[in-house]
Amino acid sequence: MNLLSAEQDNMNMLLTQMGAEVQSYHGLVCNVSFTINDTKIFYVYNLDSKEQYYLQKLLPYPIGVGEFTKASEIIDYIENDIACYKNASKSSVFKDFIHINMDLHKTIQKMDETFLKYNVPHDKLNEILGEIEKINNTLTEITKVSSPVA
Repeated sequence: MNLLSAEQDNMNMLLTQMGAEVQSYHGLVCNVSFTINDTKIFYVYNLDSKEQYYLQKLLPYPIGVGEFTKASEIIDYIENDIACYKNASKSSVFKDFIHINMDLHKTIQKMDETFLKYNVPHDKLNEILGEIEKINNTLTEITKVSSPVA
């Protein structure tokens, strides 16, 4: 058994102990899933040729998490993320939060398609930037006036 296989086995064990279902494919791609109050949380991570881990969250909404140099960093990230989901799932607006994130993802896909296939006028680009700025300002305001989820 090589070091990479041992490290992968250790990661799988730690994630399973956290309550995840783990599926590994040749030690290079791994699916990790949790279910929290009927909401599936699904991650995929892979090891690239530079021995960097790349983690993505696919459910309940897709988001690229980023690159990690150590397996323990992925475990720490997922453990913290799951703790946050467990806490947030107690909120009365949790399902709305998931729905909003899915809508934002659809918007990102639409923007990608539009900008890759059409010549977008500068005034429309500025209009979109203004709307994004409004959303970001609203989110910043929420963090200033709202209490953390208990």
